[in-house]
Amino acid sequence: MRKALTVLIALLAICMAGNAQNNALTVGYCDGQLQTSTNQAFGTKEKNTWVSGAIYLPAGDVKTYAGSSIDSIRVGLAQKLGISEMKVWVRETLDGENLVEASIEKASILKGWNVIKFDTPYTIPADNTTGLYIGYSTYQTSSNYGMSVLDNPQQNALWVQLGSDAEWVDRSAEGTLCLEAMISGDQLPLHNLRLMSLTAPEVYIIKGGTMTVTGIVKNVALQTITGFDVETRFDCTDKVYQSHVDLTLAHLEESEFSYVIEPAIYQTGEGTITVTITTLNEGDDENIDDNTQSRTFDIASEDFTRRVLLEEFTTEPCQYCPRVAAIVHNIFEDAHYKENVVAVCHHTGFDSDWLTIPSDKDLLWYFNDEENGSYAPAIMLDRWTTDPQGYTPLFNPSSENELKLAIDYCLRQPAFVSVNLQAKLDKEAGMVNVLVQGSRSKENITVNPARITVWLVEDNIAAHNQVNGGNNFVHQHVGRAINKSWGDVIEWNADGSYTYACQFRVRNEYNQENLVVAAMIFDYDEADVTKNIVANANQVPVTEGEIQTGIEAVDKSATNAEQPAYYDLQGRRINSAKSGLSIVRSADGKMVKRIVR
Repeated sequence: MRKALTVLIALLAICMAGNAQNNALTVGYCDGQLQTSTNQAFGTKEKNTWVSGAIYLPAGDVKTYAGSSIDSIRVGLAQKLGISEMKVWVRETLDGENLVEASIEKASILKGWNVIKFDTPYTIPADNTTGLYIGYSTYQTSSNYGMSVLDNPQQNALWVQLGSDAEWVDRSAEGTLCLEAMISGDQLPLHNLRLMSLTAPEVYIIKGGTMTVTGIVKNVALQTITGFDVETRFDCTDKVYQSHVDLTLAHLEESEFSYVIEPAIYQTGEGTITVTITTLNEGDDENIDDNTQSRTFDIASEDFTRRVLLEEFTTEPCQYCPRVAAIVHNIFEDAHYKENVVAVCHHTGFDSDWLTIPSDKDLLWYFNDEENGSYAPAIMLDRWTTDPQGYTPLFNPSSENELKLAIDYCLRQPAFVSVNLQAKLDKEAGMVNVLVQGSRSKENITVNPARITVWLVEDNIAAHNQVNGGNNFVHQHVGRAINKSWGDVIEWNADGSYTYACQFRVRNEYNQENLVVAAMIFDYDEADVTKNIVANANQVPVTEGEIQTGIEAVDKSATNAEQPAYYDLQGRRINSAKSGLSIVRSADGKMVKRIVR
């Protein structure tokens, strides 16, 4: 995708004979901003060498300036120490000849902006088809990290050559070079609206039926624009959608616009949306090369009710844990959060206690801090990293409002897999039998194979010795048992459904009336703790009774067999009872559960 060239336009002079106008534009990507802090990533320790930086103007942009002149270039420096000479230049290729150049010596070089004029301005030809590189080179006699780079990545905005013998490298994905060309002339563009960016849903829900498209446009020419037509196309349908936007923009002004369409999309998979500004209220756009943006998106048949998984790290030796426990408790007093948040507490992070189970310690991996280790209290929400630049999904909420805002964000994310739970207590066997079933509405709900984790959770456990907990502190949402620390990989059926079964032994110390089963489906990346996002979660209280399975739909002829027939919890015939829970239909038609340990 193409991020637009930022053009700063200023009317410099109204001239003399015949009322002809002589206009000037400052052309670059940095919007006149300067980075004054050095960055070692954009410099070298090497002595007696040339270091160069450049931006690229595509041919479509250059064409709109044909007949005008590049008079000067201004270069931003974050550091001048060690630089003895600076050259500015214009080229058709990075390693090509200088079409025009100028230089200044050490005494004239400044930290900040350096404006260097050409003795003879470069007239931009009408037949340019390659585009132009606008750049500079500094000769350094000692190490220098003076290249001024904004933390604002844009396409074509940063090419670097860190040494006389080094190769040119496109590092536009890392930032924007503080460099601009001064262009003047009386044939500069009057009407040029640039589509700066395009936003569309990451996932289109067929069942929803509508799509909101949002973009940002900027007027990069001289005259005011009052509106424009937009054409929207999808690669998965032949239909073309026309929209009109009324929006007044003077030169240099930018604004967001949006519109809603009903795409004729009926198949799940992946799609591409392409948006093009076709015409302006004022007539033709003088540079149509910057009028189009595209985005890819997934297509899902529907989304399911999202329930957020809240994981709390807490221990009895932790003096600050009661504060966060109270925040969580207060949130669960609100029926909205009680219905839509699934909570599990791991008794680890700051030492451990009598409620710690082995899997709790495995989850310390998510702290991802070898130097400082783990801590408590701490919260994970859907194992999502709150800071985009962060290294861990864990955080310590400072207030109830902070935690609510984070939960609300998670609740707004679509869920493309359902998690339907049954949890039944078999008192005679002393087991809780769990059946999880559901389906996915698009194939790739996770990057890695989706996994399922199931916990047996107990509420209302009296504390033994909670620091700062008072005499009546009660533990909630305690993870008592788990199927596996990192879950099991889900086996999907051809229709996108799944079934998963497991069991938990009910120990004597458990209060059966306070037991809950929680389950989540998540992405597991063993190399990156920030990429273990939960796709969806759910919980149900444990009740007495039997798991309801699909076994009743099995052919009745099976009841006449002389030998017993075996089925899994999906009702599929198997050769013999498997490890875990199976269903046995005897010759007289009776069905019983058999546990194989």
